[in-house]
Parts: sequence; C-alpha cells; structure tokens
Amino acid sequence: MRLSTEASQAAVAAIEEAFRSNPGAGALPGWLDGPRDDALAAFVRVGFPPPRAEEWKYTNLAEIIGSSAARLNRAPAAADPAVISELLHRIPRRTGDPTIVIANGRFEPELSNLPDTSQGIRVSTLSQASAADRDRYAAWLNEDSRDGASPFASLNAAFLQDGIIVDVRSDAQVAATLHIVFASDSAAAHTQTRVLIAAGARSSAGVVEHHVSEGDAWTNTTTTIDCAESARLTYVKLQDESEATDHIAAQEVRLAANSVFRAAHFDLGARLARNDLRVRLLGPGANAQMFGLFLADGRRHVDNQTRIDHEAGDATSFEHYRGIMNDHGRGVFNGKIIVHDGADGTDAQLNNRNLLLSRTAEIDTKPELEIYTDDVKCAHGATTGQLDDIALFYLRARGIPARVAKHMLVIAFAREILEQFDPAASELADYVNATLERRLPE
Repeated sequence: MRLSTEASQAAVAAIEEAFRSNPGAGALPGWLDGPRDDALAAFVRVGFPPPRAEEWKYTNLAEIIGSSAARLNRAPAAADPAVISELLHRIPRRTGDPTIVIANGRFEPELSNLPDTSQGIRVSTLSQASAADRDRYAAWLNEDSRDGASPFASLNAAFLQDGIIVDVRSDAQVAATLHIVFASDSAAAHTQTRVLIAAGARSSAGVVEHHVSEGDAWTNTTTTIDCAESARLTYVKLQDESEATDHIAAQEVRLAANSVFRAAHFDLGARLARNDLRVRLLGPGANAQMFGLFLADGRRHVDNQTRIDHEAGDATSFEHYRGIMNDHGRGVFNGKIIVHDGADGTDAQLNNRNLLLSRTAEIDTKPELEIYTDDVKCAHGATTGQLDDIALFYLRARGIPARVAKHMLVIAFAREILEQFDPAASELADYVNATLERRLPE
C-alpha cells in the first residue's frame, strides 16, 4: 500500500521535530552544525519522493517513510561487541588489509586497522577532522543542500553520525585494498554515515565498502568519489544486511581526464535495498567500468538505479548488471546513459540480464540512452528469462541431479560478473558463491 501525500508530509514534519530535539548531536563537532541545518532545510523543502515519481515508481517507500521519524528520534546506541565481532568475522578480506569499522554509526578504533600513511593513503573520520580540512568537508556536505539534491542524501547530511575520508596521494600506488565496514545491530535503529574518497593524480588504489547488519535497522549512506587526472580507482560495494534491514545508498562519482573507475556492486541482502549510482565523465579519456550482481529472494526488493553522464568527448563507459530473482523477490534496474552536447567520440555500452527462478518473482528493467551530439558509438539492452531447458537436459543426461544442475547454471550466470571483475582476490568471489549456494532453491 502506498503512503498518502498527507502522511508523507506529516512524516517530514515529525522528522524536522526529531532534528530539533537533536539526539546524539553532541557526538559531532560544532563546526558541522551549519551544514547539518542547511541539509535539513533542503530535505524539508523537497520531502520524500512522491509515489508516482518516475525514479521511484517501482519501489514502495511507505514502510520506511512511516517509521522514519520514530527511528530518527532514537538516540544512537552503542553496538553489542559480540554481534559486531560475529558480523566482522563474515567479511571477505585478505589478512593484513587495512580495515575501518563503523558500528551503529560510530567509528570503532579498537576494531580498525588504519593503513600506513607511508603507502600514500590517509584515512580520517569526519568527527576528528583537522582544522585545515574543515572547509573542504563542509563544502562536501553542502552539496546535499543544493536544489535538486537527493532527499535521502540531504537527510543523511542532516542526521549524520560520522564519516570516513580517504585521501590517496598523487602518484601513490597503493597495493593493499582498504576495507570500510559499516556494521549495525538492532540497537542502531538507523545509521546515517558517508564516505569521501579522493584519488590524487596518477594514483592507483582499491576500496571495498561492506554493509552488514543483524536485526531491524535502517541504513542511509552516501559515498562521494573524486578521481583526479589519470587516477585509477577500484571500488566495490558489498551489501549483505539482514532481512529486517532497509538499505538506501547513493554514490556520486566524478572522473577527470584519463582517469579509470572500475566498480562492482553486489546486493545480496536487506529487506528493501535501493542503490543510486551516478558517474560523471568530465574529462577526455575518462573511463568507467561498472558491474553489478543482485539477488532478490524471499520477499526482498532490490532496486538499482544508475546514471552515466558523458560530459566530455573521447570518453568510454561499459556497464553490465545481472539480477537473480526467486520466490516472491522483486528486482528493479534502471540504467541511463546521457551523452551531452559536445561529447563527440563517446563510446558507451549498457547491458542488463536477469534470471527468474520462480513464477512469482518479478523484474522491472528499463535501459535508457539519450544522445545530444554526433560521432558516438552507443548501445544498450536488457534480457529476462529462465534457466535454459537445453542446458539442464544436457547436464542431467550426464548424471547430474536436477538440483545440482540448476545450481551450476545459476552460479555460472553470476560467475560471468565475478570473472570480469576481481577486486579483492578470490575471497569476494568465494563469499558471493557461498551466499548463492546457501540461498538457492531446493
């Protein structure tokens, strides 16, 4: 059931009241008060997305909106160390990789392993930002107070609990993969966190952003990525939260000339998961490669929205997302490529493939392409289907049981994404495979 306009407006008013009561605001330094006030004002002006908004029409926000004020009115609670330790134990990572842990919205230095600054990478938290960095970080937060900003990003900035800032020095070649882990338990009620990654000119680095939870919670997170000229950044987002968690996330990526951005998104959990990824190619020679795999089983709802803006000529983008739907799960994919006026020489490819494993599963897919210039090479497409009967027959004819044969075909379907993108050695692929094996139908 969709929430009425009146109920949505009432929720916005209640959220404004919750902000004024300011539970937990003392955890952040006073210099953030101005950006937080401006972000709240931006959210109140816009409000929650209306039910018929084109970008939200396949995703029902009634439950999130209805419970938002009550969640935001609860002061952040310390996480249960035993629960967080168990969640961290699940994270696929190589021994020795630097790890930053945010538990229930709070930085946990005892659980974190900061990278060595001699490697050319510096990590700091928003709550501990130096005086020299404050203007830069305030400007970052103010981006979510402008007209047209996402309401959830504005809400995130207003109720911000903490953030991670990653600076990669120019010319640095960082071999280790940095892991940023957001973990929460039922005491969290909500987590409002963000990440800023700045890759300096000619640098190379890899970052994996993990989201795990136990129990009922609401995650609202924002990531901003800036790649300077000729930088190379590998970015992975792995979301494997509990069936009682709602997850809303956004990433804003800006690519300068000749920079390379390789990204993979894996949505394996949550009750409702929404991910908005926007990439802007701002300089000639910029290159974006984006891969995604999402699983919607049970009654999960997974919504992926991507947008690539080719704003400079001679830039390339390649995007390939795959979805697996089972039981009463529902997937949504909306991928848009916009080639702006003057972006001659653009090469852009978009592909979405989906697999339905039950008669009650559903997928809504809409690839879009807008071109406002000449001399471009662009293509987009989407397919939806079931397991190949001929392939199943071939495997069963060789003595493979039906259940095993189906598992093999689904794993092969997902593996095509993992094989094209190997961000964290074999640990991540093994984790995704094990998750699929555990949750595939009998």
